[in-house]
Amino acid sequence: MQLSIASSSLVSIPVIEALMASEHTIVSIITNPDKVAGRGQKVMPNELAAWANLNGLPVAKPADTSELNRHLLDAQPQLIVTVAYGRIIPVELLHGPRFGWINLHFSLLPKLRGAAPVQWALLNGEKTTGFTIFKLDKGMDTGPIYLSREIDINADDTTTTLLDRLSHNSVTDLLELLSVIGKTRATPQPLTGATFAPKISKDMGRISWSSPTEEILRKDRALGENPGIWSTFNGERISLFGLKESLESNSLKFTGEIELNADALLIRTSDSVIEIGEVTPAGKKRMSGSDFARGARLVTGSQFE
Repeated sequence: MQLSIASSSLVSIPVIEALMASEHTIVSIITNPDKVAGRGQKVMPNELAAWANLNGLPVAKPADTSELNRHLLDAQPQLIVTVAYGRIIPVELLHGPRFGWINLHFSLLPKLRGAAPVQWALLNGEKTTGFTIFKLDKGMDTGPIYLSREIDINADDTTTTLLDRLSHNSVTDLLELLSVIGKTRATPQPLTGATFAPKISKDMGRISWSSPTEEILRKDRALGENPGIWSTFNGERISLFGLKESLESNSLKFTGEIELNADALLIRTSDSVIEIGEVTPAGKKRMSGSDFARGARLVTGSQFE
């Protein structure tokens, strides 16, 4: 079968590699247009497009519906698989390919429809999640389901590790589905039980130190790698890395208060104490929490706002 893969994320690579090794033919990788990036403000392809170019895969970067339609007419895919593409497919294009469009979504639909299901599963403290393969329709992750598979969320999972495991675990089911795609019917999603996972903003990475420790650590696991978590100190934004609960004795009294204790930067939460491994002050290089504390010349009552 001739396939196109629509994605803007490296999370699709395990799927693409499995399809490359199968009897199917990838006629194109459909991804987002190049954009200005970096300090040099150069026009650059996204990471997936760069990877696809290195691996000799044809890449299309349609900027609008008409360009996407022209590409589909030229490439003639029989089926399009979307994986974290991040764009709504116009309804008039959904019936172009012989077998339509299917989406690999990283939640158990109808739970966590939207752009960031893995991040929200971690933020919500879920113990399990999974993936769903469904047929695209005009709604946001509302199409009928071909299959879904549940997996456990590990206590140390981050968005990156969980996405990677979900992507790898989906490969076998996807290949099996493709072998019967014209002979099997998808099942409509339940009318109840839908929840939503909207796009993550940078502001969501701000830590509220009056929150419980577990909630802060969940935010670190969900958002620490992208877009990052942060706080402010003396009005300056500080990026934070390597958070963990500390059971060391300390003299911290109120939420947000910080101290350097035995070469560890500690901060009081609503119910415990967190150690911060590294920080990046605005405009400066990444450094250990202890080096930051020494440079900041902490006094009694110093705090992250």
